[in-house]
Amino acid sequence: MEPLRDREHLLTLKVMRLTKPALQFHVPITCEDHDLPEDTFKKSFNALGVVDGLEAFSLGEMLTLPQSFGNIFLGETFTSYINVQNDSNVVAKDIQIKLNIQTEALRHPLPLNSMDENKDLSLPPSENVNEIVSYDVKELGIHVLGCSVSYTSPSGEKLHFKKFFKFQVLKPLEVKTKFFVTEDDEVYIEAQVENITPNPMYLNSVKLDPSSFYYLDDINKSLPESGPNSNGKISYLRPMDVRQYLFRLTPVSPIVDKSDKSACDVGKLDIHWLTSFGEKGRLQTSQLQRMPRDLNDLRITCIELSDAVPIEKLFMVKLAVVNLTSDRIMNLRLILDNSKVQPLLWVGHSGQELGELKPGQSVEVSVCILPVCPGLHVISGLQLLDTFKSKMYAFDKVGQIFVYTMEESPF
Repeated sequence: MEPLRDREHLLTLKVMRLTKPALQFHVPITCEDHDLPEDTFKKSFNALGVVDGLEAFSLGEMLTLPQSFGNIFLGETFTSYINVQNDSNVVAKDIQIKLNIQTEALRHPLPLNSMDENKDLSLPPSENVNEIVSYDVKELGIHVLGCSVSYTSPSGEKLHFKKFFKFQVLKPLEVKTKFFVTEDDEVYIEAQVENITPNPMYLNSVKLDPSSFYYLDDINKSLPESGPNSNGKISYLRPMDVRQYLFRLTPVSPIVDKSDKSACDVGKLDIHWLTSFGEKGRLQTSQLQRMPRDLNDLRITCIELSDAVPIEKLFMVKLAVVNLTSDRIMNLRLILDNSKVQPLLWVGHSGQELGELKPGQSVEVSVCILPVCPGLHVISGLQLLDTFKSKMYAFDKVGQIFVYTMEESPF
């Protein structure tokens, strides 16, 4: 017996993508009441579902079903309706249906919700079985929905056929990031999210899931939740619109080992959005990585420093010196350099011994400064000498302070 051709199979397979409807558009045509058409246009538009009194508005009350397959974007859920019907006048037995999504890299089997793949199904004439399957799209590129149907004819012959439906998954968002790293190893991340779809969307949330090396401070929460430039709870994005978000990450512990590249992993962006009729989408970026920063052997930070001081009055600065090396003990000597003409002069003994400092350890030291010029000034001219290696380290940006001339502080 010759194999049956597709058109001679007892069963037929139909596949349709399920999407939300759209509002019906029309081109408004208006005229004055005394013109020849009078209210003819108004009556015709009412038949099309136009809201009474809003004939000049292009949207009506009626909804239209999709006329094409449409676009599928990364992060959305692909939902399809599967229909298998017996168009013959005999019973088809032992029916089995298998579905899968084939991407460029993997094949993903789709579970059937209303039927058991291991249980054989029989369809009498003119009967059908329906199934709705969903798949969360997580890859870009070409996807193929494969449908396989096998059954047994009344004569006992095992028959099967397959159908394939190809569709392209597009990129919905363009995400760009910038990194700014401070001397204290704090990381500021600026994320720009651009809608590159042809349709508007609503950003439900843009969050950063930090890695285990950092604490997260979401600066966007301090912004107002209303206004034309709001980055509040929901942001409306038209096509090609861009929203900016800012996050601050603080290290859980000081970064000491220069060779530890795992500290460059800062986290992942998790973006949730809604389209016009509430379809949900989600996109999570890969691990964001900042460029490794060349760490100095030593770091000086201000522990106690006033915001403003009066001119020609001594003030004290408390500093912390940290050994950032991973395997070297340092014997440090503090040198105060007043050789350059500067508005802040060091006062005290230059050459103070700080003692030995092991890797990762810190020591605190207090120094006095005399301001001689008003204005905002940078504290500089501080040097540390490692007597073990006879190496000098210069620090010209220790902190900033404002010097005022009034008797009372302006702040």
